Amino acid sequence: MDIKNLKTFILAAEYENYRQVAEKLYLTQPAITFQIKQLEKELGGQLFHKDGRNIVLTEFGRMFYHEASEIISQFEKSLHRMNQFKQGYHKLLRIAISPLLADTILPTILHKYMATHPNVEFTIQVMESRLISQQIENGDVDVGLSSLPGSSLIKTIQFHEENVVLVMRHDGYDAESGPILDGLGILEEHILFTDNHPYYWGKLKEQLLIKIPSLRMMKVNQTYVTKRFVLEGMGVSFLPLSSINKEIIEGRLLEIPVHFIETPRAGMYFLYKNNHQFDPELMNFIASFHFS
Repeated sequence: MDIKNLKTFILAAEYENYRQVAEKLYLTQPAITFQIKQLEKELGGQLFHKDGRNIVLTEFGRMFYHEASEIISQFEKSLHRMNQFKQGYHKLLRIAISPLLADTILPTILHKYMATHPNVEFTIQVMESRLISQQIENGDVDVGLSSLPGSSLIKTIQFHEENVVLVMRHDGYDAESGPILDGLGILEEHILFTDNHPYYWGKLKEQLLIKIPSLRMMKVNQTYVTKRFVLEGMGVSFLPLSSINKEIIEGRLLEIPVHFIETPRAGMYFLYKNNHQFDPELMNFIASFHFS
């Protein structure tokens, strides 16, 4: 099957006009018609029927349109891979990563790893942790960096665990002369942004509501948005230390001691399905990363 004919067919399906396709491809209209006829002969079915001066896909044509699009997509991916190989990229690593990890560890890790592994090409997909296992199971990605352990079909290695802390905007608080910070009082006075992490919020909210039944809460499902809201002074939240450590050091956020509940810990996980997808060098590189 000629790739050129497939591309012509896809354009014809989208433009629904042979003349416009001919102009797009700098060909004559009879040449376009000939390519479509060749394809119909090869497939054994009619792809278009006439509708005045335009053309419309037949039911057979509509079915083949999706197949042709997949063929072209795979062809272009294969062509890209071969070109990358010729340019020196001898390995492709497809990574799915949670938004929290993408916002904290990914840039530094990727930059350093690429500097020492110039022959590795990466594709990065940022997605919710709960979706990463399925992407690995389907073969759409090779490995995952997740805030959740993998499913029963996925191999999981925890490479980091850290404290989750209550933070608020600093607002010039002086730890030496200021009053002792009261986590309970601060939570009673502020909106608490919740559900920005997929693991710990269920049990954490249960504990908090026992102590503060009137606690005002707002769901914000992304860590970086939660952090922005807290920095604006709109409320407070419990966040993994690595996600707000820089802002604490810079004096823009203030960690609030919480002694009346058991605060959770957040883990980071390396996920993969098959041993041939496991890259121990990358795993060790990630595990050696300093989060503090």
